[in-house]
Amino acid sequence: MSNLSAGEVLRTWFEEVWNRRNGDLIADYLAPDGVIHNVDESGADLHGPEAFRSFHRRILDTFSDIHFTLHEVIESGPMAAARWSARLTHDGEGLGVPATGQPLSLTGMAMIRVEDGRVVESWDEWDRMRLAMACGMVAPTR
Repeated sequence: MSNLSAGEVLRTWFEEVWNRRNGDLIADYLAPDGVIHNVDESGADLHGPEAFRSFHRRILDTFSDIHFTLHEVIESGPMAAARWSARLTHDGEGLGVPATGQPLSLTGMAMIRVEDGRVVESWDEWDRMRLAMACGMVAPTR
């Protein structure tokens, strides 16, 4: 599909799909049979663009101002990995809990495998506990 390197696909994904909130491009960068492992708030895998589009909408409905910053991108052949941080405000109810209005910062990492310019597999790790505590889904422990 594209002659973008794996690192360029990863950078473009975060910029276009997340920071510019362009869900219409999800299928351009995620293969029809692509699997994104461990990405949603429960840690479940998502299969294909439609499943990811639903997650994307839910996150944007919960954090309308989310913005990702990629700090490092490392690539080798069809693989790329990035360490990222995100700034967001819990201003919506897309996760099924009342909005708190609380701003927060999250950190995480993503690794992708690209074929023909599209992500065919991705592994994501991010601070779900921090998100759950900030949104009132779980109480902080002492």
